[in-house]
Amino acid sequence: MSVQSSRAADARSRSRTKERRKRPGNRWLSNGSVVVGGAIVALYLIVLIVSLVWTPSDPNAIDPVNRLAPTGTPGHLLGTDSLGRDVVSALLAGAKNSAAVAAGACGLSVVAGTALGLTAASLGRTTDELIMRAMDVCVSIPGVVIALVLAATIGSGIASTIFALLFFFTPAFTRMVRANALRILAEDFPKVAELYGRSKPFIAVRHVLPNIFSILLVQASQYYAVAILTEAGLSYLGVGVNRPEISWGMMLKEAQQTVGIDSPLAMWPGVAIMVTVLGLNILGDGVRDVLDPKLRRADR
Repeated sequence: MSVQSSRAADARSRSRTKERRKRPGNRWLSNGSVVVGGAIVALYLIVLIVSLVWTPSDPNAIDPVNRLAPTGTPGHLLGTDSLGRDVVSALLAGAKNSAAVAAGACGLSVVAGTALGLTAASLGRTTDELIMRAMDVCVSIPGVVIALVLAATIGSGIASTIFALLFFFTPAFTRMVRANALRILAEDFPKVAELYGRSKPFIAVRHVLPNIFSILLVQASQYYAVAILTEAGLSYLGVGVNRPEISWGMMLKEAQQTVGIDSPLAMWPGVAIMVTVLGLNILGDGVRDVLDPKLRRADR
């Protein structure tokens, strides 16, 4: 009798544990990737908010007296660069500009890719072929070439970098939205809506878009990280953000001149890029695990 009671108690305990895991709040908090990635991204957002309202000094202010000041110098917590410009101020300004590029590129790419993907999936074979062949052309042109052309025509800076990344990211979102839209349109409920006289564009917006929102969210978080890395690479090559604007990639480019003299000068923007991208990728993986029913551990 005691054995049966023990088994019954264990079964009730497992049932309660499973029910707790199914609760939305518990699913998020019990996912280690969401917690760790969320903590890193929260720190990044705090730094970003601070950069919008305050910096210790003008990041472009030159101070020849304090050239290459070491880390821990009073008034310059992380030191100064070869022209005496404060590194903390530059990092904060770089966070703001890198975020502007990443958010602008990802936001515009999500809008353009979603519109093109839904259009390709819902308006027939001819439209689908035209859109997808155009995306193939975009993918075939290296992003650096686009950045060089834009830098030569409208000048290097935040706007040209955003447009270069937009050209590079839109095909990925278009293909992802199209593939998922075709999968959902093949199910029964869109066909029932079509029998009731609903047009395919209406069905795509009303029924398909809400069902791919979580996928878009995860994809956007991952491409935000890619945008930060790509912007850093373009700025390092001199075709991205340049002074008087500041980005982490541009700081790396400037720091290479003094690597043998002041190595931490190159380390700080590198650490900022690494930690931010790592946090965004970890958080994106966690969000995917929680939102994708096939990957929820609680339902396995």
